[in-house]
Amino acid sequence: MKGTRLPLLLTALVVVIAFILKLSYFQVRFSEAAVKVRLGQADKNSVITKPGFYSRLIWPLETIHKYDIRLKTTELPEIEFTTRDGKNLIVGSYVVWRITDPLNFYIRVKTDREAESQMRSRLNQVRATVIGRQEMSYFVGLDQAAVDQNHAQLESDMLAAAAGELESAYGISVKKIGIRRISLPEQVTQTVFQQMNQSAETDAARYRDEGKSIAAAINARAEADARAILAFAEKKAKEVTSTGVQAATRILSQISAQDREFFEYLRWLEALSIALRERSTIFIDSNSPIFKMFREPLLSNPTGGGVPRPGPTSAPAARN
Repeated sequence: MKGTRLPLLLTALVVVIAFILKLSYFQVRFSEAAVKVRLGQADKNSVITKPGFYSRLIWPLETIHKYDIRLKTTELPEIEFTTRDGKNLIVGSYVVWRITDPLNFYIRVKTDREAESQMRSRLNQVRATVIGRQEMSYFVGLDQAAVDQNHAQLESDMLAAAAGELESAYGISVKKIGIRRISLPEQVTQTVFQQMNQSAETDAARYRDEGKSIAAAINARAEADARAILAFAEKKAKEVTSTGVQAATRILSQISAQDREFFEYLRWLEALSIALRERSTIFIDSNSPIFKMFREPLLSNPTGGGVPRPGPTSAPAARN
């Protein structure tokens, strides 16, 4: 009988010792911070942030409150806010935060649930204030790059307005307040679309006017360049013509000086060509110098004879 009781007693003793150890020691993980509360009191020495095993007095003399000190994300509800120009829009946001002062967190809120409730209440006020400073066009528009930049500035303004207060009040460090979604109430959507269309039409008209002005300037410049080029070409043509006339005059002078008879013959041909160019009927005195070549030779034949005057053309033979 005694032999069967001994193992049972040993087992019971081990269980009791394990239970006492469990009540007397606790573990703090690397992702946690703990606050040791003795008889309902805690101070800065009660905070444990280093991972490891620690001793404690059994409950109810001491209680241990552990907190996850990693980053957390809390969704903020989509709420309707009013802009500076009296328009309504619905904004949904989120906040990224972590516990940085476990003692203050324990004293003020104690649990994550209560901390999130306090944050939502305060951040809703901050969102209303920051959004109310801007007009509707700040949040929605056709220029997506400008809208994104405005949203980033809005997030920065909300963070600046809330971060310091939440850290001092609850021991919470807010890392980011982001905009998840911006939408318009149904009754506002049509009005905003009309304003966007009007803005787009205004921009289009401005761009058309600018295009016309640029086109007119280009045309004017092209016409001026064309006139300058034409004037330059005419000037060059006159110079070339003048040079040609001078060269022709010089050549004719040389011919006249070297061979007077040949020069007079060329002048006679030129005058005759001009006179007959239009195929007109011209009445000229037979004693006119222009008919001199038909009466007597002007040029001497290199072999000693003169150039024969053009004779009458024989009539074609009559056909039977």
